[in-house]
Amino acid sequence: MEILYYLDISSLTCISRVSKKWKKVSEDQLLWKDLFYSVGWKSNKEAIFEYLTNKPTKTSLSSSIALARSKNNNTTTLLNVYDLPSLDVHTTARLKPYKRSTDLFFDKLIRNNQTQSKSSSSSSSSSNSSSSDTHHYNNSALNESLAIRPTQVYPSRSQPCSSKELLSHLIVERPFLNRPSPRRYVKYDESAIFHYKENYDIRFINWKRLYRNRHTIERRWKEGKCKVKQFPPTHHDNALIMDETQHNGGIYCLQFDHSILVTGSRDRNLKVWDIKTGRLKFTLEGHSGSVLCLQFDDRYLITGSSDSTLIVWDIHTGRKIKSFVGHGESVLNVKLLGNTVVSCSKDRTVRIWNLEKGTLEMTLRGHRAAVNAVQFKNDKIVSASGDRTIKIWDIHTGVCIKTLDSHSRGIACVEYDGQYIISGSSDQSIRVWCAETGECLFTLEGHTDLVRTLQLDGKSKRIVSGSYDGSLKIWSLEDGKLLKSYNQAVHGRILNLQFDYGRIVCCSNLGKIVMYDFTHGIDTQFLL
Repeated sequence: MEILYYLDISSLTCISRVSKKWKKVSEDQLLWKDLFYSVGWKSNKEAIFEYLTNKPTKTSLSSSIALARSKNNNTTTLLNVYDLPSLDVHTTARLKPYKRSTDLFFDKLIRNNQTQSKSSSSSSSSSNSSSSDTHHYNNSALNESLAIRPTQVYPSRSQPCSSKELLSHLIVERPFLNRPSPRRYVKYDESAIFHYKENYDIRFINWKRLYRNRHTIERRWKEGKCKVKQFPPTHHDNALIMDETQHNGGIYCLQFDHSILVTGSRDRNLKVWDIKTGRLKFTLEGHSGSVLCLQFDDRYLITGSSDSTLIVWDIHTGRKIKSFVGHGESVLNVKLLGNTVVSCSKDRTVRIWNLEKGTLEMTLRGHRAAVNAVQFKNDKIVSASGDRTIKIWDIHTGVCIKTLDSHSRGIACVEYDGQYIISGSSDQSIRVWCAETGECLFTLEGHTDLVRTLQLDGKSKRIVSGSYDGSLKIWSLEDGKLLKSYNQAVHGRILNLQFDYGRIVCCSNLGKIVMYDFTHGIDTQFLL
C-alpha cells in the first residue's frame, strides 16, 4: 500500500482499471488525502470538522423516529426506534420501510375481536365472567398485533389514525441521522452524493473527490477558463434595494475571505457583504474622507482614509473600537498582522502601531515622496514610493536595510512574501526582485497604463495585476511569462484586487466589483 504513495495520478488511474480489488485499493481515502496535501493545497479544516461532527436534531421528522399519535387527546409522543422490542435495528445499517402485512390472519383476528366485543355486551350476567376472560385475551392479542405490525410508510406524510384504536399506528422511517441537509444558496452541493454513505448512514470526507475538484480548478487557471460576473449579482429580487446598497463612488479597496467581502469607497463608507449570497450585511460610517485602504483578520478591521486617520472596527459587529491619529496626510495603505499595524501615507512616512495599546511605536522616514504601498513579513517592512524607490526596513530598529531603484517612474503597489518583492509602477511595468540580494529577476511588460494593484502567491507561483488600462493579467512567477489577460475596460480602471485559489475579485473607479470565478460548477465547501 505504501508504494502507491509514490505513484503519479496517471499510474493510479491505470491501477484502478485492472480489477475491482485494485480499484478499491487505489481509492483509499488516506492515500488521496496525502496526495492532496503533498501538492500544497489547503482544506477548510473548520468546515470539515463541523461536517463530520454534525449532531442531528432527534425530533426531526426526517430522522429515525417512531411517532405515536393519539387522536383522542391530541397529544404527540416520540418513541425512539431503538427502544422498540419488536424491531431489530442495527446502528450501522439503515432501516428499510415496513410494508403492510399481506397475511390475512391479523385482519381476521381484529374483526373477530370487534364482533365478540359487541356480542359480549348483550349477553347475560351468568356468562359475563367467561366472556370477560375471552374478551380480555382477545384484546391483548389485538394490542399486540397493532404494536408489532407497523403501517405502510409514506416519507412526506403521516398515517391517519382511528379513534377506536387503543394503540396508534407506528410510523417508522429510515434512520438517516447523518444525512447532510441541503445548504442554502449553494447551487452545487456534493455532500450527500460524494461525502455520505447512505447504506451505513455515515459522513466522511471523499479526498479523491476533493483532489479532483482542486485539480480541475488549477487546470482552469492554466487555461484561463472562468466565469466573469458582477458583484453583487445583478439579478437581485428588488432592483431598487440593490441600487440603495451599492457604493455611491469609486471603490478604492477590498478584501475577502470564504464568508465576507469588505469594500471601501470614495463615498466615505465601508460595506461588509456576504460573499456567498451577495447580500449586504452592514455599512460602516466613521471616516470624514474617502476610504483608501483596509485590512482585516478574524478579530478586527483596520481602515485608512484621506482624512489622515485609521479606525479599528470589530469585524463581527461593525462597532468602532478606536482611532489612530498621527499621519499628516492621507493614509494610502495599511497592513495588519497579529498585534502590529503598519501604515504609510502621503506625508512620506511609514508608521508602526501597537494594536492593543493603540499607541504609535515607531515612525520610519526616508522616502522623498508619498509612500503608496507597504508590506511586512517577519522582521522586515517593504515600502514603495512615488520617488521611484523601494525600501526594506528592520521592523525592530527602524533602520533602512536596502533601497531598490530601477523603475523609471513612481511605484504604485508592492508585494512581499519573504522571498520575492513584486512592484508595479506608473512606467507600465512590473518588476520581480529577490528580497535577499535586491537583484531584479524579471520585468513584466504588457500593461498600457499605470499598474495600480497586484498580488503574489508564492505557492501557486502566480502574480495577478490590475491596471488603469482596465486589464487584468495573470503572470507566472517562475519565468515571468504572461499566462492570461482579461479586458474589463467597460467596468473602469482597476483600483484594487485580491485572489485566492478559485477566484479573482477586483474593484474600479466606477464603483463596480467584478469577480472572475474559476470554481463554477464545483462544490468548494471543504477547500481553501
